[in-house]
Amino acid sequence: MVKHILIGVDGSKESLEAARYGQGLAEQLGGRVTLVFALEPPQVIPVGPLSGYVMTSAPRSEEDVKKAQRVLDELLAERPKVPTTARVELGKAADTLCDLAGHLGADLVIVGSRGLGAGRRLILGSVSDRVVHHAPCPVLVLRPHQA
Repeated sequence: MVKHILIGVDGSKESLEAARYGQGLAEQLGGRVTLVFALEPPQVIPVGPLSGYVMTSAPRSEEDVKKAQRVLDELLAERPKVPTTARVELGKAADTLCDLAGHLGADLVIVGSRGLGAGRRLILGSVSDRVVHHAPCPVLVLRPHQA
């Protein structure tokens, strides 16, 4: 029985659709939800034999955390009757979701799929693909809604 649903949110249209779907499912099943917004840290690339390195982006700021929390707060407000916890975590999205699913005892993980083509998925990787292969529980991947 599905009693605890962990949902990955990144602010994209696809992740918001997945969150709404998961909240509706939890409401129907009498379950609870944990919404997780994972802020990925910048990648550090060594460029020399001594101490040189390059960061792929600026470090995460307090404003990044506030923006992520605002996204989660909006989702919380949409279904106030569904028992929901919201978390902003620092880490790689797939690793964070898989670790939390195990730690929190989630029965189901829900993620959205951005529908990347094969080439972009090969180069960029796919959070949903990594979660499907490494989560300790079943995973539901929601494809983008076709209008």
